Amino acid sequence: MADSMRVESGRLRFDGVDVAELAGRVGTPFFLYSQRQIAANVAAVRRAFESRHAASRVFFAGKACSNLWFLEQVRGAGAGVEVNSGGELWKALRAGFSPSLIVFNGVAKSRAEIEEAVLAGIRGIVADSICELERIEAVARVLGRPAAVLPRIDIGVSGGTHPGLETASGGKAGICRGEALDAFRLAAGSEHLVLEGLHLHIGSQITALAPYEQAVGKGLDLVDEVERELGVTLAALDVGGGFAIPYRRRPIGDDDYFFTGLTIDDYAGTVCELVDRRRPALELWVEPGRSIAADTAILVTRVESEKVKRALDRRGPVIAEERWLLVDAGYNTFFDAVLYGWYYPLASVSRPEEPLDGRFRVAGPLCDGGDVYGGDDGGDARRLPAGTSVGDLLAFHDAGAYTLELMTPYNARPTAGAYAVTGGAGLLRIRAPQSREDLVALDEALPFHGGTTP
Repeated sequence: MADSMRVESGRLRFDGVDVAELAGRVGTPFFLYSQRQIAANVAAVRRAFESRHAASRVFFAGKACSNLWFLEQVRGAGAGVEVNSGGELWKALRAGFSPSLIVFNGVAKSRAEIEEAVLAGIRGIVADSICELERIEAVARVLGRPAAVLPRIDIGVSGGTHPGLETASGGKAGICRGEALDAFRLAAGSEHLVLEGLHLHIGSQITALAPYEQAVGKGLDLVDEVERELGVTLAALDVGGGFAIPYRRRPIGDDDYFFTGLTIDDYAGTVCELVDRRRPALELWVEPGRSIAADTAILVTRVESEKVKRALDRRGPVIAEERWLLVDAGYNTFFDAVLYGWYYPLASVSRPEEPLDGRFRVAGPLCDGGDVYGGDDGGDARRLPAGTSVGDLLAFHDAGAYTLELMTPYNARPTAGAYAVTGGAGLLRIRAPQSREDLVALDEALPFHGGTTP
């Protein structure tokens, strides 16, 4: 995040905002976003693909960050949005996206969600199964409105990423390759469906180009087969997203998916070259999420406690000592740290110019032994200034994607607020921190006698 983070006169600044001063005003933990970086990231993705394949369309994966202000920035930068639920569709429309700039993905859409999408007239509904395709057709028939669809096919390519982020190698997403032609035949033969194209997506944080070469090649093979067998012409190929960002500065081993040396231009070059060579008239749709949102924000947290834990051998002598820092942001705020063991770089806000000469275990405040952050270089420890202590502020970098969306009020800890640096180091609150009253706002107390249940 070198473009956003600067040390000036001993103070850490994020796009010009004094991070420690802000923490003193709003309390911790909190997220801080960069309006400038969002615009720059969308522009970089658009430029990378549109300059190589003019008929490219960028749909931001809204699940990465569907905060209304964030969505408005993405829309203003000229991208569309991909949604995964009726709620995300509602938010996208509220953020001002034209229906023609919305794609609806997801594996278990309800009839009500499909109705919303058809009535809105969105650009495309991704059909994740033949069952769902039949449901979309039934809804469109009842509403008397055509539904544009893209069958999603599992083309059997592994992205080489975390197992939970694999989406095209036998997992839950997509239609089996052996049933692909049946799905397209159903869509092409229905008077209530408009067959828009083919959707494929191989996962998130893909750190190599070879999986895209395989996946796009197989996708184009399927486009050829569908058009040959069914006598139709497909307008679009949606290759999903998954473009990686470098959470680490250097790799830990050969398969470290927290590191990549690739840029968005590398991904675009590989994908566009294949499409241009074989099917230059196809619209190319991409759905980046992490690569647009991740490096737009930091999470600021405070050290609330410290301790030294000593490991003893069976005879009693101390064989190791670990310094622990307990901070006020746990996996209630940073859920991917536990869900996928995600690594986020960590820096000192309070001591930005001191050497990284201390090693600490860093953990959150939750009543859960798993509420511990992984270390640097594949170990358990984090490198921070040796003097780091209670009251110090720390900042996790690359915190903009899959964070606001996954917060929970576990242990009755209100979820964090979020702020954004706008032009000229202006500051805007884009998400209010929860209050204690918010923690019980949805609770309902029924009497022991005479109460009713749904």
